[in-house]
Amino acid sequence: MYSNVYDNKFINIKELIDNSEFEKAYNALKSISERCSKWYYLNSLSAMNLGYYEEGEESITKASEMDPENKDYKALLESYNFYRDDYRDRSYNYNRRRRADLGGCCCCCCDDCCCCLGDDCCEDCMKLWCLDSCCECFGGDLVSCF
Repeated sequence: MYSNVYDNKFINIKELIDNSEFEKAYNALKSISERCSKWYYLNSLSAMNLGYYEEGEESITKASEMDPENKDYKALLESYNFYRDDYRDRSYNYNRRRRADLGGCCCCCCDDCCCCLGDDCCEDCMKLWCLDSCCECFGGDLVSCF
């Protein structure tokens, strides 16, 4: 697969990653021409920590395909997939709230709980309540309570 010449380089690169020197590790990996599963694994770690998520995902997928029995590769791929899916779900729910029938209001106080959307007066009250709640979160007060 790859010659033992790269074992020392991989040890040094792993130390760079462990010391959060991701850019140095990433650049060192790019100088290695033989790309084995360990190379892809280390590349995924450095790439993801630099914000190159697509490259990181491709690399850990490749490493897992090359060595499907490796528990470290499998764990990193599962972890990446979990965080990617969680992010996608949270962004979907956030955007769903923003598209609610409240004229674009995305206040957490208005989340999917408007039972009277057909009544203009009630809808206006909900918007006012929402704006007042948001204002109070920042220390202001749109509608004073007596």
